[in-house]
Amino acid sequence: MEAILQWGLDCIRLIQTGANPPLTACMKIITAFGSAAVYIIVLPLMYWCVDEKKCLRLGTTVLISVWLNIALKLALDQPRPFFEGYDPSVGMIGERMGGFPSGHAQNSLVMWAIIASWGKQKRLYGIVALFCLLIGFSRIYLGVHFPTDVFGGWIIGGILLAVYFLAGKRIGALLAAHSPRAGLVACAALAFAMILYRPSAELLMPGAIILGLGTGYYLCRFHIGFTASALSGRVGVFKYLTLAVRLLLGMTVVVLLFVLTEKIMVKFHGSGNYPLLMFLRFALFALWVSAGAPWLFRSLRLAENNAEN
Repeated sequence: MEAILQWGLDCIRLIQTGANPPLTACMKIITAFGSAAVYIIVLPLMYWCVDEKKCLRLGTTVLISVWLNIALKLALDQPRPFFEGYDPSVGMIGERMGGFPSGHAQNSLVMWAIIASWGKQKRLYGIVALFCLLIGFSRIYLGVHFPTDVFGGWIIGGILLAVYFLAGKRIGALLAAHSPRAGLVACAALAFAMILYRPSAELLMPGAIILGLGTGYYLCRFHIGFTASALSGRVGVFKYLTLAVRLLLGMTVVVLLFVLTEKIMVKFHGSGNYPLLMFLRFALFALWVSAGAPWLFRSLRLAENNAEN
């Protein structure tokens, strides 16, 4: 294993011989597209403006990927190239957790490949493949991952995608065959299974969002009556203006939520209550995305009433 890591370190040094400030700035921008901040923007966008049902499936799959990635990092505790004992000079940005598998490589592949599957053009898969290759390369260029970390992330992401495409519709049909509460119970069970495995602050986030999304989706579908694509009578510029207003209003509250809770989190950092506050923070975020914002859109007539009985 050590020989493989040293080979990876040699690859990083070789790649960085061509490093320069403009290229490094470009790599930092590319790597940002695989960060958690992107998911916090993309998932609400899809839920409010594209298709809330597809977004629930997308979000659940991505969050399972995030949870699995963090769990593997904690369990394997593999080094990063810039850790002491390797080469601290190669690290161009900082990271805290272990290196294997690469979360940027794994999670970006899962999310963007699923989104590409919603389109009708096959070339979208080629664009996604190139995009994911660039994200993976950026992690190696910036010296935060060995090549094997990136390859491992892609392999695990590919396995999750295979499960999603082969079994996703079957699972959805199975839940749909039961009462509407079956999906809510399934999300709650999945969330609590994630939490019970290892209730650390890092692993609480995926479970909290899944619980919030599941609860909010149930409320949205059967009580609020929001459907992202339902905009009868609004075409052309008026349709896109409505979607833009939804996004602006919804994301404004998201930003305020994270800014306000950040001040609370700082005060309790390191205390025994910090993991609980972390859980509540992300559960509230998901509940706002899946129920709070749709209720606001309905109230402001930015969406129609499509509640199911």
